[in-house]
Amino acid sequence: MILTRKIQLIPVGDKEEVNRVYSYLRDGIFNQNKAMNQYLSALYTATMQEASKEDRQELNCLYGRIATSKKGSAYQTDIEFPKGLPTTSSLGMKVRQDFSKQCKDGLLYGKVSLATYKKDNPLLVHVDYVRLRRTNPHLDNGMYYNYESHQEFLDHLYSNDLEVFIKFANKITFKLILGNLRRSAVLRSEIKEIFEEHYKICGSSIQIDGKKIILNMSMEIPKEDVELDEDTVVGVDLGIAVPAMCALNNNMYVRAAIGNKDDFLRTRTKIQAQRRRLQHSLKYTSGGHGRNKKLKALEKLKKSEAHFVETYNHMVSRRIVDFAVKNRAKYINVENLTGYNTSKFILRNWSFYQLQQYITYKAARYGIEVRKINPCYTSQVCSVCGHWEEGQRKSQSVFECSNPNCKSHTKYEYGFNADFNAARNIAMSTLFMEKGEVTEKSKQEAREYYGIVTSSDKKD
Repeated sequence: MILTRKIQLIPVGDKEEVNRVYSYLRDGIFNQNKAMNQYLSALYTATMQEASKEDRQELNCLYGRIATSKKGSAYQTDIEFPKGLPTTSSLGMKVRQDFSKQCKDGLLYGKVSLATYKKDNPLLVHVDYVRLRRTNPHLDNGMYYNYESHQEFLDHLYSNDLEVFIKFANKITFKLILGNLRRSAVLRSEIKEIFEEHYKICGSSIQIDGKKIILNMSMEIPKEDVELDEDTVVGVDLGIAVPAMCALNNNMYVRAAIGNKDDFLRTRTKIQAQRRRLQHSLKYTSGGHGRNKKLKALEKLKKSEAHFVETYNHMVSRRIVDFAVKNRAKYINVENLTGYNTSKFILRNWSFYQLQQYITYKAARYGIEVRKINPCYTSQVCSVCGHWEEGQRKSQSVFECSNPNCKSHTKYEYGFNADFNAARNIAMSTLFMEKGEVTEKSKQEAREYYGIVTSSDKKD
């Protein structure tokens, strides 16, 4: 399992050294992006022209490697890569992976446009320049501390005076800034696991965010040894009253309501309202220092909203995975909402794709698989008896089965929670949709799966 953590870095040295480090990183990012954009464009052109295998091998020239054809000709680009960093091999792999993903998204058919690498694209860093110094074959590089013993390091781990460094390429030394003790507790524990060699650092990247240097450190974390039940599935439904409702496929009573609509929407809509007011005031500011100041405030609000949603998704995904682990579930089913038109206000204000990503990587630590299912009719069919009839969902929060013989009436005299009903249907569903959007064909498949006959079907 691979996790990535963002850590701020500060160059160690005087003002002249700091300026040298920033120039080194900026030049490195510029030249790397130049090579990546050349290589990506060449891959696209070669694919569209159906180039031969030999011609494709020559494309390696565009990102700094010498490629020799059968005739013996050779070519090398004049792009200057960062001194001391073996960038080219990881650069080529990154570009090929991104190009393959774009092709799957429909690049060759005009569904998406060819992406470009911009100045915020991080500088790729080989693992030898960030992993533990004492285990590094290049002994002059890597992460280290100056404490006399590991116990002394542990004594400073959760204090403000903790000092951890990275000896980087080109004789650069960085100090890691871990931040607030309470907020960085998890990160500090992960740093401890790295020094104790329980976690392994992988290839990472460095970027400049404003004036901050940020290390995107990737770590390989061993999976937790948890005994899981293949027959147990967790279903997750996104609702309005409850942002995320969890249920099991084999239990009518176990559930978990995660999050609160008011907490989520109150904060996010407040930030959005502030942004709208600020954008409105900018219309009457023609230029000058006042406009620049307001633009900075607008960018700050944009980042504040993104950080809030990210934090909220971390909380929700963590509790969903904890629910699955507690019930020994092997699978987590979530709805595939790609192309699914919904009027749910909570969904339009939620980064659902980001939440799915967080659930997936957190679940992978325990060997739990996340699957996408067809979302059609999951909130309209009774999860107890499978009956469908219009009007069974009495309100946004109440579901009452119209089948008089349904067992739900003995347990729930006046209906039961509609989000819980949908979550159970999601957990029991086998209409998997790992790719693609929800279409009319998908809806028809759902009707056949649940045995639904609509008025239009009767006419046919």
